[in-house]
Amino acid sequence: MSSTGIPDHNTFWGDTNDEMKEKTWMYAQRALQAMTGRFLLEQYWHPWRQDMSYEIKFNIKVFEFMGDHCDLPNGPEADRVIGSLVGYTPEFFLAHCEEFPNLSVSNTFGAPQGSSAYWKVSVPRRYDIPDSLEQRVPGSYYAKLGNFNRGEMILTDDSSRIFLTSIVSYWGRPYGAESWTSVLLIDPHHCKVEAMWDSTISHDLVDCHSLRDITREVKLEPSFDDIIQPQHRRIFDVTAEAYDMHEITTTNDPFSSTIFIRNIVRSIWEEFVHRETTTVHDLQFDDEQNQTRKGGLKSHRNLHDAPSYEKYHDLMMKRQRIREKKRDLQNIMWSFQCRTKKEDPDEEEEDTTDLMFDHRRMTLGEHESWAILEERLEAAETSLGNHLEMFAQRSALVQAEAANRMARSSGQLTKIATVIVPCSFVASIFSMGGKFEAGESLFFVYWTISVPITLVLLAWVLSKDEDSIDFFRSALSPVLQKTEGMNGIRRRWGWSKRHSREEGLELGTPQSSLNSSVSLGE
Repeated sequence: MSSTGIPDHNTFWGDTNDEMKEKTWMYAQRALQAMTGRFLLEQYWHPWRQDMSYEIKFNIKVFEFMGDHCDLPNGPEADRVIGSLVGYTPEFFLAHCEEFPNLSVSNTFGAPQGSSAYWKVSVPRRYDIPDSLEQRVPGSYYAKLGNFNRGEMILTDDSSRIFLTSIVSYWGRPYGAESWTSVLLIDPHHCKVEAMWDSTISHDLVDCHSLRDITREVKLEPSFDDIIQPQHRRIFDVTAEAYDMHEITTTNDPFSSTIFIRNIVRSIWEEFVHRETTTVHDLQFDDEQNQTRKGGLKSHRNLHDAPSYEKYHDLMMKRQRIREKKRDLQNIMWSFQCRTKKEDPDEEEEDTTDLMFDHRRMTLGEHESWAILEERLEAAETSLGNHLEMFAQRSALVQAEAANRMARSSGQLTKIATVIVPCSFVASIFSMGGKFEAGESLFFVYWTISVPITLVLLAWVLSKDEDSIDFFRSALSPVLQKTEGMNGIRRRWGWSKRHSREEGLELGTPQSSLNSSVSLGE
């Protein structure tokens, strides 16, 4: 493999180590074979591809329990050397570059090794688009963590933040005699968006501070040191610091060495799940308040406004997103051995020590925490499903009411046509010829017959329609109020004399004054 700016295989090794030269060459050939089989799609960037320019910046942190290591320059050869020495395949690196590829690890007998040998988990992340980014070009962009492509998105002038998935991969290999190695691959924290049509157009993003901190992580130990909240943590830095500062209890299983990174992943997911469930609760609460407010309005029709398509679509997208995250969380539970109970005879013998007892207690607490997060996501998904079903029922009721209203209007129009057509025909007969012609003395007969009947029928039809009642009530309300002030009576739309008398009796008005008011109204 040759690449711009980096020495090729022979130049890198020279004549110093023929054995490593052969091993790394075979390692590179296997990587090429995997990429030829489209294990990693062409649109995903990787420095192991031939004739590709690259700029690599990465950190290698080695925690020495036993053994030693040496520093290597940042280049494709570094990964090949580590892979050749430690004994993990190039597919481990390639699978980390994309979300969907996965590995199934087995031993020489073909028995699956499960999550003790390999796992890859997703971590939800949020980033803000800085306000200083005013010269953005709307369009389709790649979201990248370092050089890893972590999704595509549409960037508009109104975009304020993005959501993407970070990946953490693990490889563990036992060598026997209580010897093993474990390797972690962690995405960089730095995020940018890169234009799909021009790779030279890119914008750096910042940590998400636009959302309210509705959850805070604190420590049991009394300390006033600043704690970086889970949504802002740089996973690699926090993991390296944890392994540097604290001791861990390990078993013969290399999986036991991943306790720190598993806790970091859990804390980030805990914040994410809490925020998602709170958002679902707020959506339902706002809808209930909106319906309660509409129920207090005078207009009966306002209570049954049709749910908007945009709101229904947003709820569908929210439910789909929660469903996808629940799938990722369940994959994590399988990867972190929360679904299986593993019995190791050697581990059972070591359980008598206090350290192993603490280790098992910590593991059980971890499993319980993940189970709680899964239940909360399931509850949020179920709640959103019920809310969407209520939306559908509400829409069906609105459509049924609209159909009934249309049917009533059609019936009233039929009545109008039944009455007004003969009347118009009679009026037309009277208006034909002689003194009934336009401009003659009896021309008013046409209007005398047609106009009153039309107005009476129109009033009769409109009296059955709630929208018309609301319209005339609002339009005539100032006139009616002025009339009440002049005559000293309380008259409302649709009230008869009987209603006025009943109101007078309820208010304690004398019968004589009530009769006087009624006579004035008449």
